[in-house]
Amino acid sequence: MSYERRVLIRHSLASVIALGLTGLSRFLYNVVVARKFGVEELGRANSLISQAFFIAIPLSFFAIALGKYSSEFLGRGDSEAIRSITLPSFLLPLAGLFLLPFNLYLGLIAVFRGIQLTLRSFLYGIHRGEHYAYLVAASFLAFLAGFWTSNVFAPYLFFLGALSVFAFAYLLGMGLVGRPKCEYVRPLISYSSFAFLGTLSGVFLIQGPYFMSGYLGGPGLAGSVAAILSTAFLLTYLPQVLQSAIMPLFSYKHGRGEPDYVRTLAEKTTAFLILVTGVVVFAMMLVGREVLSFLFKFEIGPAFYLALMAMEVYIAYNPSLVALNSTAYVRRGTFLSLAGALVAGLLWVLLIPGMGETGVMLGLMAGYMAILGGTALSSFRLLGIRPRIYLPLFGLLALQSTAFISKYALLAGFVAFLFLEKGTIKEGMGVFRPSRGRES
Repeated sequence: MSYERRVLIRHSLASVIALGLTGLSRFLYNVVVARKFGVEELGRANSLISQAFFIAIPLSFFAIALGKYSSEFLGRGDSEAIRSITLPSFLLPLAGLFLLPFNLYLGLIAVFRGIQLTLRSFLYGIHRGEHYAYLVAASFLAFLAGFWTSNVFAPYLFFLGALSVFAFAYLLGMGLVGRPKCEYVRPLISYSSFAFLGTLSGVFLIQGPYFMSGYLGGPGLAGSVAAILSTAFLLTYLPQVLQSAIMPLFSYKHGRGEPDYVRTLAEKTTAFLILVTGVVVFAMMLVGREVLSFLFKFEIGPAFYLALMAMEVYIAYNPSLVALNSTAYVRRGTFLSLAGALVAGLLWVLLIPGMGETGVMLGLMAGYMAILGGTALSSFRLLGIRPRIYLPLFGLLALQSTAFISKYALLAGFVAFLFLEKGTIKEGMGVFRPSRGRES
């Protein structure tokens, strides 16, 4: 088996654990808080946590670039360069401590989250994603312990705080901290200045619905949106699993001058994601509303369907956008993310006051659609990734819209989807199939 395939499989398995626990933490947190404290307290807590996660993006300013350049330096065998860019990247999140006098919980969660994002990007960049999975698994035990307290923020403080302590212990113990050198730090800053804006925009599309619904509709609406999106966003951990695995490979292959590999991997990953998420979303549409209404103790409306469909759009464009950001086109990827965030933000302001949950989901869908259109065009022109890979997505969305008619119509759409996509299942699964031929 080739080195690239081993890295892809190893990182994907590690990400299933790490990102699965991370995704489960938000969902589990919302269920427990909703049942223990009520929907309005759930809305207030999620609003603050989402703001902290949003603030964590500037605090983890170097995270994306750290992953990219550590992977490229690894490809060149330059360990000194890797150690040189580690220290400034991990010290920057500590700037969030200045927020403590204004809001203790906001400051601590933002700092801990910034360290977590930096650690994740770095360990995947140096092809040690499985180590990140181990640290997250250990920290998740602290998250569970937080539910034994009466503090609504304790689970996240314990979870992210433990992971932050593990992060610095790991760096020092593994000898991964070195003296910063301008020749290595300079490109880190240059790349980060653009990657940061793209990451900030992307996180706004994830965390924005929580605090925007609170500002524009009150804590009750924020709690309902939190229940819907904490479930729908579980789907995004599937592309994040693959993103954590393939982004270092994109950068690694780009550093070695192999653009055809980047194009092929992006296309195969996209086909696989559309197929798998389509099946999962159909199943969630059939039974999800009833299950969530039972878990959260309040009625979940049809806006849940729109949320799931919006996630599919995000998942479909993700591999190509990651390919743009991981190679030489971070500015283009940043512009596309900014455009999507602006579209969503504007529609939220216009739609949330009158349409509530539905307005949140329509704005989210429109923002993701804007990014999809730009990504399809840019990735074709710059990387040769063919736009036709998105055609199954639009057929899928059309079939899933039958959910607004009846469950019987939705079931018929599910059967039709499986029939139409039967020829692509083997090709999609080929992303992970070990090679039987000679290793490359």
